[in-house]
Amino acid sequence: MGHMRRIFPENMVLSFILNGFIAEIFRAYFDLKTSFRNQLNNSVSEPRLLAYSFLISLVLFLERLPERLSNYDVQPSKGLLFDYVGVDLFASMFFGPIFLYCLSSLAHILALPFKGKASFFEARLAFFWSIVVASPLLLISGLLNGFFPNGLLFKFVQFSSMIVYAWIFSSIFCAAESFVSHLPLFFILLFGHIFFSYLVIL
Repeated sequence: MGHMRRIFPENMVLSFILNGFIAEIFRAYFDLKTSFRNQLNNSVSEPRLLAYSFLISLVLFLERLPERLSNYDVQPSKGLLFDYVGVDLFASMFFGPIFLYCLSSLAHILALPFKGKASFFEARLAFFWSIVVASPLLLISGLLNGFFPNGLLFKFVQFSSMIVYAWIFSSIFCAAESFVSHLPLFFILLFGHIFFSYLVIL
């Protein structure tokens, strides 16, 4: 037992949670703008951003996986189900990063007429980091969607997650672009989500 403790110290898991990448994500909730500045000060490089894009693509795949599995009602064999999931995973990991890079560039271009001061790299970092910070919310929402697709709990969590993500993204992205306030972007994202959700219902 003592030998096992030497190999796996009791505080190893606690240390990983408090000092590792996961801790960075959860600490970001207490000060979003500072978390972005810390990313910049830590000399985050383009390879790190590429890793973030693959991580985000994986998170988005896992977020919609429970719903895809619960709605996959044509299952003659497990092989077809595995093929279905495998194709989805491949498409997510191959096209996801490309899509994210395009979206981050578009967001920065749209910010330029409003005197956005970030570089494309800083805007990309803000875009990616905001999704990384919101990833726990995305995973929880996706899990609930798989178990309670039409439940009030899922709808409440989904809408709450959207509000929180709009706040996270607007805070971090506007800090990168040196905007005075993030509230205009926050309300644009929030009401845009409500409007498009209403169109889908119609």
